Amino acid sequence: MSSFPPTAAPRSFDDATAIRKTGDGRYVADVDLGWAAPTAANGGYLAAIVVRAITDHADPANALRLRSLTLHYLRPVGAGALELEVETIRSGRRITSVRVAARQEGKEAIAALAAFAVPDLEAAGTWLPAPPPAAPAPPREAPRLDAHRWRRDDAEHWLAVHELAPAISHRVQLAPRFGGVPFSGRAPREGESPQAGGWITLPEPHPVDAAYVALCSDVWWPPGFEPLDRPAVAPTIDLTIHFRADIPPAGLPDQAVLGWYRSSTARDGLVEEDGLLFLGDGTLLAHSRQLAIFMPV
Repeated sequence: MSSFPPTAAPRSFDDATAIRKTGDGRYVADVDLGWAAPTAANGGYLAAIVVRAITDHADPANALRLRSLTLHYLRPVGAGALELEVETIRSGRRITSVRVAARQEGKEAIAALAAFAVPDLEAAGTWLPAPPPAAPAPPREAPRLDAHRWRRDDAEHWLAVHELAPAISHRVQLAPRFGGVPFSGRAPREGESPQAGGWITLPEPHPVDAAYVALCSDVWWPPGFEPLDRPAVAPTIDLTIHFRADIPPAGLPDQAVLGWYRSSTARDGLVEEDGLLFLGDGTLLAHSRQLAIFMPV
């Protein structure tokens, strides 16, 4: 199903999302299709690149926290240079807003808006969602287990991803906890929504920084795949990420992230997905929402 199988020598997440400053508010990244979805570079991977650029531009003193990022994917992004132009729209006492235009081969491919906030804003009230019940994450060094032997309470293995799965699935370690098998034809019961997700980690230790949270918002297969009985693709139209934890620029300590993704509506060739990302101690990292084209292969 993937047009971009895993490469023989994959680049690490940091290398694959690295940016180089080329001028005032201008950056370039080298897009690596070892981090591709079925049809082009993965949306969460591209969001991580955008996070690198906007953070360098808007927060050189490491004094702010990224709180909101909305990306519109205007055309597929392939391998090679991605040029990013970042502009500060407004820098206020509490909130700083920036705009991003990312181009490949002279054509605009991503349009994005982001908001940074000062830490420790005064709160009028506080309430938080509880993470869904889930078996613990396996140790990073745990072996991988084939899908036909997988159990959702398995805390001793990571999932062995099928060789034809999208390339990005081979760059992370996944331990499913919610939903079932993509394209199994299992329709949700009345009143339920398709769901997917579980524990996510990289093969190598890495802090939980804003760029990595952006990746996790769109790294899992869509929950809308399970009810289908034949392959489909779901290229993202727009993705919004609200960063809800206090994530310092250097990131939170290395640990697995629990992603829980649900979809309530698929119609007219479009499907939506809502995501929640948690740490193992129940800390809410981020909300995400995206709209995607929903079409058969």
